[in-house]
Amino acid sequence: MASTYEIRDPIHGTIVITEAERQVVDHAWVQRLRGIRQLGFVHLVYPGAVHDRFQHSLGVMHLAGLRFRRLADEGGFPEFSTADLDYAYHVLRLAGLLHDVGHPPFSHSFERWLPAVEKLQLPADWYRPGCRPAQRRATHEDASIALIHGLGQAGALPEDLARDVAAVLSPAVRRTRRLAGLGSLVGVLRALVSGELDADRCDYLLRDSHFSGVRYGIYDLSRLIACETVIEGPDGPELGLDVHGVHTLEGLLLARYHMFLQVYFHKTPPAFEYYLEKAIEGGELKVDFSAGVDSLVNWRDDTVIMRLHEAQAQGGEWSNRILAREPAKLVLRERMGAEAQENLLAEKLVEELGQAGCHVFLRRSQQAFTRLVGEDTAGQTRLLCKRRVLGRTLVEPVTAHSPLLSSFNKPIDLRHTYVLRRDQERATAVMDRLQAW
Repeated sequence: MASTYEIRDPIHGTIVITEAERQVVDHAWVQRLRGIRQLGFVHLVYPGAVHDRFQHSLGVMHLAGLRFRRLADEGGFPEFSTADLDYAYHVLRLAGLLHDVGHPPFSHSFERWLPAVEKLQLPADWYRPGCRPAQRRATHEDASIALIHGLGQAGALPEDLARDVAAVLSPAVRRTRRLAGLGSLVGVLRALVSGELDADRCDYLLRDSHFSGVRYGIYDLSRLIACETVIEGPDGPELGLDVHGVHTLEGLLLARYHMFLQVYFHKTPPAFEYYLEKAIEGGELKVDFSAGVDSLVNWRDDTVIMRLHEAQAQGGEWSNRILAREPAKLVLRERMGAEAQENLLAEKLVEELGQAGCHVFLRRSQQAFTRLVGEDTAGQTRLLCKRRVLGRTLVEPVTAHSPLLSSFNKPIDLRHTYVLRRDQERATAVMDRLQAW
């Protein structure tokens, strides 16, 4: 019997990994995720939120595999052999483990400083014709594909397996013959690692809620898993729900909605993200990813903090604001697309604050609530549910059984207007004059 290892996790209990998976988990590029906090500057508001992307990645690997095994054990994929399902399970778990391996420091704050995607040297032979990314800035998803390719070249993963892991994470990557032989089953794998019911959000909501010390992200995970099912769609098997799980899905989406409003989009972190941008733009913090992944793998949160301390010692004002934990003063928080009068007031306020000599800056926070509904039908995601009526099984869109999903069809779109702390009195005078309180 192959060796297995147990990892104790505060969210899911015991996570078991195999010897082959351990070779990947122990690789320095994966271990780097221990040094990247899951929520960036959020720990300045919620001190417990210092958990890292390594923990989250283990959780996603565990949840994705657990859910797939349950679906398979209940006969959800009768047309596939045990060997095929074992391979799909192995690929899926590694996709969960490696989905965030390309993240730069400070969560999403650093993405705008990633290099041109060409610098990552993404393997041309992996991509479908015309699908290899080019002529744009790299994303952390691009970096993840580059690192997965590197893990294959380094021997931590067989190269064909590495490509199939990448193909689950990105439809632009061509599958090997073995994964291609699984046909539409790959769609279920992708849904489990990146979709409306994916293991990514199922883990991060519970984990972020736990470490932040809030209950906004709590939902009924066990019930959600129990209600998951395989539905035969027009192109093959799809991940779906029993109709009795629709309210549990609503609970998941509401948990996500509240976590974005109360934790992820809290007023304090965006100002510190702005300070970090100014420190980089002003040359206090030198960021160079020109060597592609060879540069990226040497950057962690503590790399940034160390360089901020060096810049602070040299008189760097933005570095000092970060390290001294000097919050900006929020002047206005508005929902974009609200009444025109409110947005007009914001524009007038920014103009007046600038004329008063305030250092004023704006930050935008945007997030789609769900892709199951929305005005852009082309961007919608299909999620089917099934119910039995008089012995007959009916398959319908999940939205047909959820008035809540039909109501929440607009993204969260907030704009925060700040001034520096030193400008508080001048900003107060402007607010008084405009009666903008």
